[in-house]
Amino acid sequence: MGKTENLFNIIGHQFSDNPRPALFVTPTQDLARSMSQGRVTKMLKSTPMLWDRLDKSAENNKVLEKYIAGVRLGFAWASSGSKMSSHPARLVLFDEVDRFSSDTDGEGDPIILGKARTKNYSDSKIGCFSTPTIEGVSKIWALWESGTMGRWSIPCFHCNDYFIPELKLIRWPEKSTPDNAREHARLVCSECGGEMNTEQKEKANKKGKYIYHTLNTDGTYKKYGFEPPNNTTASFQISGICSPWVTLGEIAYTLLTAYKSGNQDTIQSVVNTYGGELFKMSGDAPDTAEARDLIGQYEALTIPEKVQVITLGSDVQKYGIYYTIRGWGFNSESWKIDSGYIAGETKYNAVWLLLGRVVSQLIENKRIDRAFIDSGYNTEQVYKFCRQYHGIAFPTKGRDTLDKAVKSTKVDISHNGRTIKNGLSLWHVNTDYYKSWIYSRIRWDEDQPGGFHLDKNTDEDYLSQLTSEELIVKPSGKRIWIQTKADNHYLDCETGAAAAASTLQIHTLKEKNQPKNKSRTFIKKKSIIQKPRKGFK
Repeated sequence: MGKTENLFNIIGHQFSDNPRPALFVTPTQDLARSMSQGRVTKMLKSTPMLWDRLDKSAENNKVLEKYIAGVRLGFAWASSGSKMSSHPARLVLFDEVDRFSSDTDGEGDPIILGKARTKNYSDSKIGCFSTPTIEGVSKIWALWESGTMGRWSIPCFHCNDYFIPELKLIRWPEKSTPDNAREHARLVCSECGGEMNTEQKEKANKKGKYIYHTLNTDGTYKKYGFEPPNNTTASFQISGICSPWVTLGEIAYTLLTAYKSGNQDTIQSVVNTYGGELFKMSGDAPDTAEARDLIGQYEALTIPEKVQVITLGSDVQKYGIYYTIRGWGFNSESWKIDSGYIAGETKYNAVWLLLGRVVSQLIENKRIDRAFIDSGYNTEQVYKFCRQYHGIAFPTKGRDTLDKAVKSTKVDISHNGRTIKNGLSLWHVNTDYYKSWIYSRIRWDEDQPGGFHLDKNTDEDYLSQLTSEELIVKPSGKRIWIQTKADNHYLDCETGAAAAASTLQIHTLKEKNQPKNKSRTFIKKKSIIQKPRKGFK
């Protein structure tokens, strides 16, 4: 589609028209270097004004940093906090957002970090660009939905209505081979069913317009019109079908070949790159109705009779902390006792003071036995909190794969580099294991001990977050979790609460209020056991 080339045009325009600092961000360091050394340098050489303005000294013309008319053009990658936060910029461009890591050196979302670089400029601009990936996971699609939601449309020569080209509108004869599909592929109008070939598609594309949308309450899109709605974010999506460098036949051949392979990865790559569309992966997860059936008649902040151990799991975000408190009994049966959200920037102390009240509270006549605190954001604040509540609160780090369900490592080191014996322990949590365990308990047979219960105050938001991820098992056997809903914080909290319970060995709990065995009467008799002979071992 020429997407990245357009980004270079934006950079070139800024440095020729009114030079001000800019930052170009890619997913990886290798890609940042490649863009700078290859394509950007080529653009500068091909534009006499920019080439004359480029400082060619070794000091100011580095691979990841160039100065044009005395103004900095920087290159960074999403996993480098230092490169993202070292210089202010009026323009920040993020390329291939869906390939970004979700966390920049433990400092948070790379887009938020990049946005912070523009605070010195009242007329700053931020651009995010990417091929979308998986439904429920795609960062660029979520950003698109936060804006004006323009979708490129083309006119139909049969009915004159504008429609949005999509892969599902490319048709070929039934039972076609990929070669037959390539020869007979047509694009069908979604309004009247009229067909067009590649040549007609190109003519229609020259008359194309963006149709803007708004979001309905159920998450579907509503057409707004050819003029954008009032929104500070302009967002656009265009199908790869509209690329002038690809024919309908080529798309049909590639798509049908992918479908025949049956490989989800292959199909996804075609849907993403040729269609510019989201790919919906089919996975396994309980739905909200199944979770809703687990709501009991007991109130929040009450202790069901069979509870013997209480744990807390938390999900720490930049602007608040989610938490769930769960009670545990025989056969790992569990009851949600409470949940909540503490709003406030987690780099400051106020939110931690409130979490401390939650962790140390007395619920009826019991206290929380163990709290697992997610250390993904503001790690030092998490460690500080856990040291304050030593023995009760522990920092955690989620892992996709781990040789155990949960295991700990010491993080406190003395001045001479030795591990402090009674220092803080970081618990590594196998998130795949515990999410699978939670979902299996949600689907637990009602007549068997070991159920997963929710208090009567549990709302729809909690149910949605609890069932917000699906498990996908790829042909290679690799297991991945796909987020299918907007938020998954309470699922992460439940994961932490379950992991904390494992470290307290809840599987060894005996059935509460079980009748004791009748005491036996022993008659004291003279022992007939001989003393061991000398030297006997």
